[in-house]
Amino acid sequence: MSLTLQYLGVAGWHFQTGQAGLLIDPYVTRLSVWQVLFGRAVPDRALIRTHTPPAGWILVTHPHYDHIMDVPEVARLTGAPVYASSQGCQLLGVLGLPASQVHAVWPGDRLTLGDFKVEVCASRHRIIFGRIPYQGPLRPGLRPPLRASDYRIDRQFSFLVQAGGLRVLVASGIDEEPSVEADLLLVGADATREQLAAILKGVRPRLVMPNHWDDMFRPLSAPVVPMRKPPRRLSLPLKRIDLEGFARLVRELAPGAEVIVPERFRPYRLGDLL
Repeated sequence: MSLTLQYLGVAGWHFQTGQAGLLIDPYVTRLSVWQVLFGRAVPDRALIRTHTPPAGWILVTHPHYDHIMDVPEVARLTGAPVYASSQGCQLLGVLGLPASQVHAVWPGDRLTLGDFKVEVCASRHRIIFGRIPYQGPLRPGLRPPLRASDYRIDRQFSFLVQAGGLRVLVASGIDEEPSVEADLLLVGADATREQLAAILKGVRPRLVMPNHWDDMFRPLSAPVVPMRKPPRRLSLPLKRIDLEGFARLVRELAPGAEVIVPERFRPYRLGDLL
């Protein structure tokens, strides 16, 4: 049984083993900065239909709009059940997904999803401009169409995915990540030397790919560029993530690890890389 991985852009990933597919944080609508600040967060159904691969299950790391906004439409399209935090499940209900298709998970949960075994791990969201953005309870009386700020976070997960004899850690944060060994590490390329050193020491990966690295405010039709590095404190100008610098740093801190910057929608057969 081989394991194939595909990067969907932003923090979206698709795992495939034979006929079994697993999606994590699928998001292809890619709202503009103006839409995020002043407009409504409306999924692009045509893009979702075009770019959603077959999937039997959907995992959500946390309920910010760029991780969960497209999930109801993806779930309706695929018929896949969704696993999310309790507040993520509330949002999915507000957005019309039936309760039978929604499952709350907690750190420490272990899921068997066909060929995939998944461990749910605690994580912590990045501090941006001195705080975790859009944190707290949902606003009472939510009705779609929602605003980006309505997608509020209660907790965040990372996922250890096992399939095809391989272990993949999908690290959704950079400050506090689980110390579990994995063959492949998907991690934010905006991590500092200290953050990346701590994660690499615990995971000891053979292969590293950056996660959540492309500019999520640019449409899929535009050329791919790295996102601007989210600052912990107010500082301008905002520099774009240095992918080459990230690769050099990984190789320095973990000399035995390879680094691949994944192309969007290109399938990577992990058995050929590991």
